[in-house]
Amino acid sequence: MNGKKILIAGGTGLLGTNLTRRLVDIGASVQSTYFSRKPPAHLKQYYKRYDFTKYDDCKEATKGNDCVIICAVQASGVSGMMKSPTETILPNLEIHAGLFEACSQNKVQKVLWVSSSTAYQESFHPVREEEMDLNQQPFTLYQGVGWVYRYLEQLARCYNQKYGLQYSVIRTSNIYGPYDRFDDLKSHVIPALIKRAVQKEDPYIVWGNGYTVRDFVYVDDLVEGILRVLERQCLPDPVNVSNGTPVKIRDLVQIILNICDHQVIPQYDSTKPTAVPYRVLDNTKYDTLFGKIKRTSLEDGIRKTVKWYLSPESRE
Repeated sequence: MNGKKILIAGGTGLLGTNLTRRLVDIGASVQSTYFSRKPPAHLKQYYKRYDFTKYDDCKEATKGNDCVIICAVQASGVSGMMKSPTETILPNLEIHAGLFEACSQNKVQKVLWVSSSTAYQESFHPVREEEMDLNQQPFTLYQGVGWVYRYLEQLARCYNQKYGLQYSVIRTSNIYGPYDRFDDLKSHVIPALIKRAVQKEDPYIVWGNGYTVRDFVYVDDLVEGILRVLERQCLPDPVNVSNGTPVKIRDLVQIILNICDHQVIPQYDSTKPTAVPYRVLDNTKYDTLFGKIKRTSLEDGIRKTVKWYLSPESRE
């Protein structure tokens, strides 16, 4: 990173923790932030606590940094969104608006913001960046968070046009890997299934019919994709970064059960919601601009994730 000072805003989530670890490993000058979720013990020297719903904290944290990577987001899994689909709207607006303003005021050279595929409307093919249609709604269950991401992309563009804020936007798909959440309310599909397989849950019940299709990106691959963008000139137009491989939930379940050696026949509960039926991203634009990144196979990624989950490090 050529001596640049880098701030990771939201450094204790799945992506933020792995970004911090990678930047530390390559000797970058990195400062990460946390709020409620404490950092891993072996990385805590690189962390400082901030509350980004308070503008003063946004301004203090971003001051003196050359690059800011924004991973700070309040999110939840399907069960959390079902319980309160709009709960995360206000804090996410406060967090990102404050950080954009602070980066602009503090003359940060580069801002990289991690958006989400939930901003896209429903589609049944690998979706390209230019297919985003603001006249179509995000998928019903994603109405709250989907519109938030759409608005924040427009807000970042506004700061670029009016104040010259140099930024890049990455839209990513379902991230998984070490340092994910494995709690019942906030975990996403892979950590939830892994936890129950490790515990040898029987009956092993899976929400939905198992035929929904997802695009799972291993976190180390996404980190590599982000760092390539960070090293180049800012590109305001969003780029997709994902694995790009369609995976049925039934196939995912079988991979997890095999790796966890849980000999059980899964039961699918079609009365439970499973969010958007098909969500895969097209990575052609990213590959053309930045070159193809390594894309870990689902089997290898799940194996690495299970190994970490069973290790003492996961309980730090």
